Amino acid sequence: MKYKLNDYNGVIIDPTSFSFEKADLDAAIKGFLLFMETEKKGLAWITLPISRTSSIEQFVAHGFIFHSCLPESLTLVRKPQESTYVPFIPTHIVGAGAIVINQNNEILVVRDQGFTGFNLPGGHVDPGERIQDSIVREVLEETGIEVSFEAILGFTTRHPYEFGKSNIHFICRLKPLTQAIDVIDTDEIAEAKWIPIESYLADEKNGLTNREIVSQIAESNGLTIAEFQNNSGRFKKQEIFMAVEAKL
Repeated sequence: MKYKLNDYNGVIIDPTSFSFEKADLDAAIKGFLLFMETEKKGLAWITLPISRTSSIEQFVAHGFIFHSCLPESLTLVRKPQESTYVPFIPTHIVGAGAIVINQNNEILVVRDQGFTGFNLPGGHVDPGERIQDSIVREVLEETGIEVSFEAILGFTTRHPYEFGKSNIHFICRLKPLTQAIDVIDTDEIAEAKWIPIESYLADEKNGLTNREIVSQIAESNGLTIAEFQNNSGRFKKQEIFMAVEAKL
């Protein structure tokens, strides 16, 4: 069984380095755990692709527990003792919503299939996707409007959300580059339209939270994209947002 060390005294097992045979794998895991104990290592990690899920039972039998999963893989972790802290367990589902206002002071809104009221365009941020890219994509899919990202105006949290996780939802301001409505995601969106802001805020059929958000922060400066010099290497930040004001 092959493995590599991480920066936190932990060990990451190579899932391609062991046999499928139960007896061989059992012996390999026992030898690995002896190494972990002798060398006083911390957490042991393994990410199993779908092709190796038959090995899950044996790892669990030796004290590994589920940590997180993706469509094609499952990550397990083993703690040297019960009190050991396990970092980075996914806790939040991340989403983004868009405030898009045109030159006529109209706001871009959508109505989901099966609903009567209108809400702000938006949706989930995909794994590895930047917030700014996700909301530009969502607005295009739900309304057909091309937009450019300007700022994050605020965010909300909610618990419980889906699958026992929490939700964090970023409210973004975007500038419309086109005006013609052309809904692409018709399975989700029944209708999209431009509507005067006053009319949107006055209609109680529209979502209360979104109406409160629009009324309070639509015109705020928010957090804008910032670029740091030397933002590179292993600690490179994918996105940086800051409330930068002009110096007096």
